[in-house]
Amino acid sequence: MTRRTLAMAALTPLMAMMVCGAGCAAPPMYTDHEVFLPEPRPLVGGKPYTIEPPDSIQIIAPGAPDLHQVGATLRPDGYITLYPLGEVFAAGKTPTQLAAEIEELGLEYYEDVRVQVKVTSFASKRYFMYGETSAGPRPYNGRDTVLDAVLSAGLPRTAWPERVVVIRPNEEGELIARMTINIRDMTERGDLRYNAVLEEGDIIFVPTNRIAQVGIFVQNLISPVDPVIRAVATPARVSAGMP
Repeated sequence: MTRRTLAMAALTPLMAMMVCGAGCAAPPMYTDHEVFLPEPRPLVGGKPYTIEPPDSIQIIAPGAPDLHQVGATLRPDGYITLYPLGEVFAAGKTPTQLAAEIEELGLEYYEDVRVQVKVTSFASKRYFMYGETSAGPRPYNGRDTVLDAVLSAGLPRTAWPERVVVIRPNEEGELIARMTINIRDMTERGDLRYNAVLEEGDIIFVPTNRIAQVGIFVQNLISPVDPVIRAVATPARVSAGMP
């Protein structure tokens, strides 16, 4: 028996024990469905839209020539500059709230001001993909569903579509709800009961399937000792005249 074989033989029981111990335990099932699936079922995300950097807006104010049809993009500090009003803080306000503030400021310069604010670029809102998929922030359009998000990000062979988890934090970043859904049921059976409409800030986690977990675990287990195995095997290969 070669030294390499002996080394592998010594590792085999440990590997078997560790892989079995890893067990590829299933991710826990979360069932906060009532938070994600209220009745009646919403067609769009439930939060009022607030303007944030780097959203762009357009002012509609026929009675204020200097403001009418003026466009602006929110700076990183949340302000926009409007002549003759000066610096106006726009971040965190709905279009209606911002219009009311501009209207009030405009009364100092114009006799009759009626203002509307139109959002022309919805660039500030995101949801997030994580795990065995194309991870990272994704633009949020208000109509995104869980199925839309997962299919657009992609599911590699290492993914576990039956255990996809949707996580919803509140505005302070605190977890308020989680649910586990079966994407395979949606795509293969057309079961869309749990195809929730996402809200801004939602996180979708695609776990690693059991077979891939074993492969990753074994690879991580072997990697630290692989140089040792190679070193043990090298003298035998040299003495045998092998390259």
